Amino acid sequence: MTKKVCFLHNNIERVYFYDDEYFKITTDNLALANFINIKKRDKILVEFGSGIGIVPLLLSCKTNIKMYGIEKDEKACFLAEKTIKENKLVDIIKIINDDVNFLDKYFDINSVDVVVCNPPYFNSFNEYFVSDKIYLKNAKHEISLTLDNVANMAKRILKDRGRLYLIHRVERLFEIRNILKKNCFTIKKIQFIHDNSLSNSKLVLIEATKNGSEYGLKVLSPIILRKEVDG
Repeated sequence: MTKKVCFLHNNIERVYFYDDEYFKITTDNLALANFINIKKRDKILVEFGSGIGIVPLLLSCKTNIKMYGIEKDEKACFLAEKTIKENKLVDIIKIINDDVNFLDKYFDINSVDVVVCNPPYFNSFNEYFVSDKIYLKNAKHEISLTLDNVANMAKRILKDRGRLYLIHRVERLFEIRNILKKNCFTIKKIQFIHDNSLSNSKLVLIEATKNGSEYGLKVLSPIILRKEVDG
């Protein structure tokens, strides 16, 4: 059953639609949306695997650049489009119901300023957290979308010095770095996410630049999700 959620983000009221088969607003997409830096010269942003369109919806509270969400799941696209119409964002956000691997049908090479992705965290052979629901299985495991796919397709459509934003598991950071480097990306900014001040980080936010300089990496102050209260 489709459900409607109202919320406030950056002092702007928004609503979105979802059902139990799909992710609602999570810490992951909130952190990713807040991490993304939109510059004055940016004109086009594309999200790979947009789901029900939460990240573009959150970004619409701080930018009015044109945003495209690519999502292969038909029902997720239906929910995303319903959300876009309800928030009167049809001139800003467009959902494309297709596979990321077919991006060439929609975008020219070297034409996009920003690519965003919250990719599947686990390798296809990792059976941890495997769901019996097809959408959740694809969202969590690299069955139809891999890191190699993300980096390669981002390289194709991004302009020179265009930026790729990711959130991923810390345990795969070196693998991510190698894949990005192979595809002409340089990591320029990272930020670790911790459950609390005493826990190890499990997630990391990454900003990488296409054909960027090897120098100038910034490690931002960590995000602490749950802060202890004295007493």
